[in-house]
Amino acid sequence: MADCKREESEDVQEGMVTYFEKCAELVRQYADVIEQRYARPALALWIRSFKEKPITMTFIAILSVLSVLPVLSFVGVSIFVISSIVFLAAVSAIAACLVTESIIVSIGICTLCSLVLVAVLATVFFLSVYSVLRFLLLVRSSGRSGLKEWAMETRQHLLPVRGVEEEERPDGPDVATQHHISDYASQTDD
Repeated sequence: MADCKREESEDVQEGMVTYFEKCAELVRQYADVIEQRYARPALALWIRSFKEKPITMTFIAILSVLSVLPVLSFVGVSIFVISSIVFLAAVSAIAACLVTESIIVSIGICTLCSLVLVAVLATVFFLSVYSVLRFLLLVRSSGRSGLKEWAMETRQHLLPVRGVEEEERPDGPDVATQHHISDYASQTDD
């Protein structure tokens, strides 16, 4: 297993060395072409021009050397200005997106809060209407005992049953006392 991995790694290294050698040879060929076609003829022309017109060529050489700094400065400042404009545009676009998203999220949160308020109010309204209608129906059909029945029914709907909650809690006390006040109240009212 280790021999297989070692052979694979040697094959990969040999492939990389071969690829590097091919690339290096290609670069050497291009460098030779540039040297033979452009650099050597330009250098020969420069030397011949220096021999024929030394004052003119000295002036051109000094001008070339002195103009390098301003030209490079211009190029550098231009690149800086362009990149600054692109950066500011990108930052502005990102900021605009964040502001837009913040506004949309704020509107969504306000809408959801309003819907919660509407739902609470609608629930209270419908429970009240149901309770009043149920009260009227029970009192009409059963008289005074309809009032007791309505009170018991309303307590069952609105108040949680304590015995069930205490049994569901795993950390509750071992012995729970329950008081049946509603049963006691219904016996004393008769």
